[in-house]
Amino acid sequence: MNNISGHYEILQAALEGRVKKDVPLARFTTYKVGGPAEYFFVAQTRQDLVTAVKTALVSGISCTVLGGGSNVLISDGGLPGLVIRNAARNISLKGIKGSQTPGRKVRHVFVEADAGVPMNQLVRFTIDQGLSGLEMHLGLPGTVGGAVYMNSKWTHPVGYVGDAVYQAEILQPSGDIEAVPRSYFRFAYDYSILQDKPATVVSVVFALEQQDKDALWQKANESIAYRRSSQPYGVATAGCVFRNIAESEAIIHQTPGRAVSAGFLADHAGCKGLRVGGAVVSDHHANFIINTGNATARDVVELIETVRSRVKSAFGVSLREEIVRMGKF
Repeated sequence: MNNISGHYEILQAALEGRVKKDVPLARFTTYKVGGPAEYFFVAQTRQDLVTAVKTALVSGISCTVLGGGSNVLISDGGLPGLVIRNAARNISLKGIKGSQTPGRKVRHVFVEADAGVPMNQLVRFTIDQGLSGLEMHLGLPGTVGGAVYMNSKWTHPVGYVGDAVYQAEILQPSGDIEAVPRSYFRFAYDYSILQDKPATVVSVVFALEQQDKDALWQKANESIAYRRSSQPYGVATAGCVFRNIAESEAIIHQTPGRAVSAGFLADHAGCKGLRVGGAVVSDHHANFIINTGNATARDVVELIETVRSRVKSAFGVSLREEIVRMGKF
């Protein structure tokens, strides 16, 4: 990739000479695929992140923030402009506040985490503090920022990351930093407003409740045990490829047992074991595509379209992707 209009020099000057060129991105994603970043910078602190994004904004340089690299598929051609790997990992206790609902008093403990904090690190921290609200997410890949962007979920027991969000600090495309409440995100299934109104999550404050630490660890370990028994484990995958369908769609298309699970539909459409190049549909869970070692992003995309086509033919359902494509495909 070419250095356009001195972009590299601008970034180097603003970011203390820590910008690199043409860095392969595959090792920074859980799929282990993807071409190079034109410019690459690791944000070690919250201020690093803000400075890098603002510099790109005012200089007209395209900018992509990458957290844990899960739930994304980067094209073989890579990404233009600046790719920021967010490694800002500060966590702190912010205080306690009481609230009352009919028949129940609640004391919330507030925990603030940088957007680059791995979810596993945050979950373990909160459990060690005897704080409930995130324990079911033990084993969730990715970072706080990505989890808020997707409103990451777990189903045994049901819980969304957005349920525990109190407020967040975000950097708008205008360059303004805003503190926004939970309601700003309009959390829903696999959704936050960030998917339609892009902004950079800088930090998040979670409102958690005090509970017995041993009980929390038991719940967390049960969740991770179920995760490992029901999903492929220890392989190169980005997580679920497709979103589940709405109950209304299941009724309209009369799926077997009114099933809404994308994995169930892909399984019953005969997709397990399908392969394109180095990409294969997991035999363990049909909503996971695995890189067996030499897959390209193109292999993954072709396999995604094959699964989508088979499900459409079998059930009349058009599956929507949960993973986020980055770059040109």
